[in-house]
Amino acid sequence: MIKVAVLMSTYNGEKYLREQIESILSQNGVQVDIYVRDDGSSDETKDILNGYAEQYPNIHVECAGNVGVGNSFMNLIYSVTDSYDFYSLADQDDIWEENKLIEAVNLLGDDYLYASNQECVDKYGNSIGLRYGEDQKINLSPVSILEKNMIAGCTMVIPNKLFRILTEEKNRPSPYLLRNRIHDVWIAMVASVFGEIVYDKRSFIKYRQHENNVVGAKSSFNKRLKERIKKVKHTEYRKGRSLLAKEIINKFPNEAAKYPLIEICSKSDTFGGKIKILKNGKELRKYTGEKRLSFFIKVMLGLF
Repeated sequence: MIKVAVLMSTYNGEKYLREQIESILSQNGVQVDIYVRDDGSSDETKDILNGYAEQYPNIHVECAGNVGVGNSFMNLIYSVTDSYDFYSLADQDDIWEENKLIEAVNLLGDDYLYASNQECVDKYGNSIGLRYGEDQKINLSPVSILEKNMIAGCTMVIPNKLFRILTEEKNRPSPYLLRNRIHDVWIAMVASVFGEIVYDKRSFIKYRQHENNVVGAKSSFNKRLKERIKKVKHTEYRKGRSLLAKEIINKFPNEAAKYPLIEICSKSDTFGGKIKILKNGKELRKYTGEKRLSFFIKVMLGLF
């Protein structure tokens, strides 16, 4: 039977965690092992996890210190063996349909990454519609992911060949980058420079939207304001696109060389580099919908 390692990072997720674990244990057509890294929870999350680990031999739990969602997921990925056929990422508060994994496996073929749509639900599990409509174009090129990643980590299924690339020590991104651009953006970028990503317009996941989402489909005005304030106060949260471009070039120079815009985006620290980014602004802005003036200000102030 196909073996899948499901990887979940948790943080103060006591409210919805049981429902998610039960939905993962109920997967059809595959053999599932669940690996959980708790990122320093202060509620009952660790007790819930340890209770499941005692009951189910295929659930493995590590309780560790808080490093943030991006670093927590990647540290978990590094800790798991490469003996599985596929690897899947899971959020702590969603609900999976029973055929989520087998549908992904059946579609993957020789592609480097699977991702899907999501059915958004409220905190009670009531549907509020698909995240992306049938006519929505999902951009999967390296440059589009660099500018605005549209695929969610909680839908990703990773074949063994990509897992080996991600976990090789020389290919690992810096913890600094993962505080700015989290794990799913890195995984999507790596997959896109190596080969094809298969995107499934169907949804096999109930993507719960609630007030404590770390990352959600839709952000409130207050949440967006807090993000902007965080970037003003903390320099490590700025220049996400140029940092990501630099890291991809540093780790995978041969693959990144096929995409000249990645090289251009990595040069935001110099005046000449800023001018080149602005000259390519029309191409870059088409993925984000940014206005020309706001794009100009962001680049010239060193925020790109």
